[in-house]
Amino acid sequence: MSLTCEISGESLTSTKEEVVVTPSGHTCIKRLLLAKLVENGGMDPFETMRERPLSEDQLITLQKASSHAPPRVQATSLPNLLQQMQSEYDALVLELFDTRKALEDTRKELSQALYQNDAAVRVVARLSMERDAARQELEKWNASVGAAPPAATEEPASTTTDPDEPSKKRRRTEIPTEPLKNSIPEEDLQAMVDTWGKLQPQRKPTLKTAAASAPTPEDLASYDVIDKQTFHKTTCKGLNSIASSGDLIVTAGRDKQVMVYSISEKVIKHFFQFGTIPTCVDIYDSSMVIACNAGGRVVAYSLQEDSAIGEFQAGDPVVDIRIHPTSKHICIATKTGKILVCLVEEKSIVHIAEFSSDDDTVEYTCGALHPDGLIYAAGTKSGQVHMWDFKNKVLASTLEVGASNRRSENVGDFRLLIVFLFSPCLQDGDDAIVAIAFSNNGYHLATAHKSAAVRFWDLRKQKTIATLNPDKSLLASVTSLAYDASGKYLAYGGKDGVQVTTVKDWGSTASLDSKSPVSGLVWGGTLIISCGEKERDVSFHGKA
Repeated sequence: MSLTCEISGESLTSTKEEVVVTPSGHTCIKRLLLAKLVENGGMDPFETMRERPLSEDQLITLQKASSHAPPRVQATSLPNLLQQMQSEYDALVLELFDTRKALEDTRKELSQALYQNDAAVRVVARLSMERDAARQELEKWNASVGAAPPAATEEPASTTTDPDEPSKKRRRTEIPTEPLKNSIPEEDLQAMVDTWGKLQPQRKPTLKTAAASAPTPEDLASYDVIDKQTFHKTTCKGLNSIASSGDLIVTAGRDKQVMVYSISEKVIKHFFQFGTIPTCVDIYDSSMVIACNAGGRVVAYSLQEDSAIGEFQAGDPVVDIRIHPTSKHICIATKTGKILVCLVEEKSIVHIAEFSSDDDTVEYTCGALHPDGLIYAAGTKSGQVHMWDFKNKVLASTLEVGASNRRSENVGDFRLLIVFLFSPCLQDGDDAIVAIAFSNNGYHLATAHKSAAVRFWDLRKQKTIATLNPDKSLLASVTSLAYDASGKYLAYGGKDGVQVTTVKDWGSTASLDSKSPVSGLVWGGTLIISCGEKERDVSFHGKA
């Protein structure tokens, strides 16, 4: 093939124009060939004898080989190569210096932004507290105004009211402007007694049904972690509390969130931003969740509305909070030795009653509500459990370990209401009670102590029936207790994991490991569910 254009004779290696080859094998510049085609009427200029037609799409374009620039003169010798590498290294070091300087400036800006954000959060928290206090004052003022008899001119003479028809306005006037001392308003007390009357006959059938589906001791011995769920943020690991009701569990995390999780569906059903670190939570059926922090802030959430329905400031540090079976009342134990009873109504929480002993030095550390709702047990720092009888509005009696048992007086139909004293040997709060749990059978009570001992009490006999882990041989500490639905087993956890004992046998039925000290325990059907102080995972223990 010629390296010159067969039309113009121009060299094809030096031209910058497009070079093509015709079907007849002739090489030329495309531009000149197309001009010839126009002149010849579309005939191949190289085949004049045959008059063969030629079109542009029949042409084949030749590609020129790419040419490489020769190496730079300064890179042709070793000294020049070393000088070039030194220059590039200096440029790289300078760029790294500039990058690090920019990083340091960015860090300073971020630190300042975080400081401003922290200051803003503190301002918002202070404003929220002032708002809550203003709301409380407004509620008290509304209650006092509602309690006053209306003027005759404000209601037409023709208006009539059905006494059997409840009205929100009339119910509001029945709430006392100040909480009653060691007493409960009659209407609220009647609601609690009616609930007790419905629950007590159902106790034995419920226990029988739960016992039929309860795991055997052999099954419990084979329990292991079968699932782990992570609900909370990674930034603030640790869960402070867990509670269960049916298929739902609720957790309180150090990330300032309250999560409601469905065990069967394995999904988060509800999510609430508490604003501060919640320390206690409770859940009632699928209707309400309550949470509180150590400072005394209490918030109630409706699961139907998926939002907060009321907020209350206890005024003292809160150590336990429970939803009453009426689903309208809340029981709160404070560190200052008080039991507060509140009513959830009209998108608010109203303080209606307060129970406390005459001893101002009493310090509560934990609490639990009896399954029937008329007895509240509060553990103390000195090792006592105060059993409050809501119906008869008294603290019934005291039982002291190591001394002759002092039986309670007959108080109405509740002769089993007693107060236990658990500090015969230990001093300075070494045997303080850290957790309390009622059995669903209604007459067994378990207490966990700071000394790591777990004591079981029979309220019918008014004495201890067993003491576990007195020498810390099973667990170094115990912080959580949970009876199963049948009352046959008790799970207790703390540092070194979880232990399960069979009631009346009192041996170690199962031993479950935990990486973090256990901060909460509940039963979910046959599953044992635990959370840790330093982990954000919720562990589900069951038969593998």
